Amino acid sequence: MDSDANSSFLAPSTTQLSSRSRSKKTRGPSSSVWDYCRDPLENEDLSKKHYCTLCKDPKVAPYGAPIASNIRKHLLTKHEIDVPIEPSRIQAQTLEKLQQLYMKAKDSGETEEIDNQVFLSYLDKDVVIEALVSLIVSNNLSHRLVESPDFHVFCQVLNPKANDVVPQAHSTVGKQIIEAFSNHKDVIRKKLQSALTHIHLSMDIWTAPNNLLMLGITADFVDCEDEKHTKALIALPEVDGHSGEDQFKALLPVLQDYSIVRKVGAVIGDNSGTNDTLSRAIQRYLVEEEGIKWEATRWRTRCLGHIINLAVQAFLFFNTIDIEKLESYDEMDERGELSGNKDAAEKFRLLGPLGKLYNILVYSHSTSALIKEFGGLAKKMVPLDNCTR
Repeated sequence: MDSDANSSFLAPSTTQLSSRSRSKKTRGPSSSVWDYCRDPLENEDLSKKHYCTLCKDPKVAPYGAPIASNIRKHLLTKHEIDVPIEPSRIQAQTLEKLQQLYMKAKDSGETEEIDNQVFLSYLDKDVVIEALVSLIVSNNLSHRLVESPDFHVFCQVLNPKANDVVPQAHSTVGKQIIEAFSNHKDVIRKKLQSALTHIHLSMDIWTAPNNLLMLGITADFVDCEDEKHTKALIALPEVDGHSGEDQFKALLPVLQDYSIVRKVGAVIGDNSGTNDTLSRAIQRYLVEEEGIKWEATRWRTRCLGHIINLAVQAFLFFNTIDIEKLESYDEMDERGELSGNKDAAEKFRLLGPLGKLYNILVYSHSTSALIKEFGGLAKKMVPLDNCTR
């Protein structure tokens, strides 16, 4: 086959290019692979999205696939056409910035120094992904960090091979975080199941920024490997309400998931009566379903911080007013009653100098201008109280 004939065979026809042009908007990023593809016909599988235009044997159905890599492999194996992998937008911008950096270094005579700092050794992909996931999760960074050319420039300055292992799509990061969570959860599950002691649970309900109630569950136990006290946040399930029954409904699936229902020890919570109800629900389930004698009055443990708080309040406010009837400002703020509430300020003045100081602090938090002025003078802000602090 001469070169002209070969060129004619490899080059897509005008009809093929027209098909490529029509569907380009719906196929995402441009790729030369699509030059050999057409849209599916009415009698073809629409889920495959792309069909090879070179498959012309009427006895054999044309090849179809939804993604470029499969089409590229088909072209190579069936039609001996090797379509090069074109760099993505991120890769192209990263390469351009790297070239600019090295050109500047070359002009300043620092090429040798930079080359000495570049790691050319083999990169462990699993370790890189684990470190990246930890960086993003621990610092609450956007998943789109990996779509930043500047981030890839930084990675490739450290090691030119980083481009082969660092993801370039934010959706990939989400999947890797879920996979990492699953792997770490398996490790925690094994440690809990092999613990040398009961699994002691600490629980509290927190309101998320989206106003969902979340039940934080942490476990304390002695690890069988190093025989040391270990603690871990094992779950953060959504809970329907603050009642003890709602908390137990969220807690039980977590215990069953970790297979530690029969290893439950002390339950630590604040002094709310709902935690008494929760403990009785645990006792009832263990007796009726597991045949285990677990006494709520024995294993229910009060929050020491809350107890100390009550003791300090009793000491500070002795013989003044009924502290239990004195609502804190944050309680009224939750009901939308904080703005201009003179009644609360008058009640706190009954506490003497301490109450006056408290009102001053509340006032200093009332507007952004006062917060800025107070912070500029004191170099820090004094946090306000809540029901247990």
